[in-house]
Amino acid sequence: MYKPSIYSNNLVKLNQDLDKHLKSIKKGVRMPLLPDDFVEFNRMVYPPVHPETKKPTDMYDYQVTYFNTVQTFHKVILNKSRKIGATETALRIILYNTLKDKYSGQKVMIVAGNNQRMANKFIKRLRNMILKPFLDLNDRKWSSTDLIVNESASYLEIINGTQIEAYPADEAVRGEENVVCVFMSEAAFINKLDDTPVYNAIKPNVINIPHADFILESTPNGKRGFFHRLAEEARKGLNEFKLLELPYTVALDKLLPEKTIELEKNNPTIDFEQEYNCRFTTSLNSAFREDDIEKQFIPEKVNSWDDIL
Repeated sequence: MYKPSIYSNNLVKLNQDLDKHLKSIKKGVRMPLLPDDFVEFNRMVYPPVHPETKKPTDMYDYQVTYFNTVQTFHKVILNKSRKIGATETALRIILYNTLKDKYSGQKVMIVAGNNQRMANKFIKRLRNMILKPFLDLNDRKWSSTDLIVNESASYLEIINGTQIEAYPADEAVRGEENVVCVFMSEAAFINKLDDTPVYNAIKPNVINIPHADFILESTPNGKRGFFHRLAEEARKGLNEFKLLELPYTVALDKLLPEKTIELEKNNPTIDFEQEYNCRFTTSLNSAFREDDIEKQFIPEKVNSWDDIL
């Protein structure tokens, strides 16, 4: 009796995957009919869960502002407080633009963390947003198996041909073709003394495409690195980016309880102004205080640590 070899089985699966992929990118592929409104979209697909109550919640006004800023300006720097749901919002913006066909047939790069394991968590979070079945505006039921045609720990491919892949910061690549969105999470915390080469590798993929989204998101991490430099340039209107700043106050009594903020203000192990109030200050781990450097070594005010490191 004939038994297929492992090679013939693999060839059959390869052909099946190829056929599935070709079908997924056919013009006119049917997608869920979903609301244009960002709040209503998230209600329908899968609302976020409040970290305190563990119950579903709507998107808050400042999260909608983040969404509107990306949709309007495309090249966006978000200088943010901790614990306000910014990264959750960014992933939901990617999901919205994917399921609403803005990213159809194109690539999305998620650059996150300093290793692949950390980057993969972002793909898992995205997948979890469509894990539960939902009804669209036509009352048609959609599940993750209807929407996802190919996946791995670092990759999702949606039925309209959108390919979403996660990379650690030191493996982000130059020259990717057909990229429509780059999202970099915690861009100020790349584990390199000089992080400019990471930005220089990613930038050419989308910076000159008017409709492509380029989102640099981070809590500040001192007056150094490309995130600080680009944010200060954007503040003065000197580059392509729109600067959006979301301090802790936007989320007070929404995602951030007042008691948490009071505790953090009195926490000696953190720099509250930097962690929660969008200020680029000196790291608590710095060998020298900025004021001391100004007095002893530099006659003018320090504007960037890049000038002295």
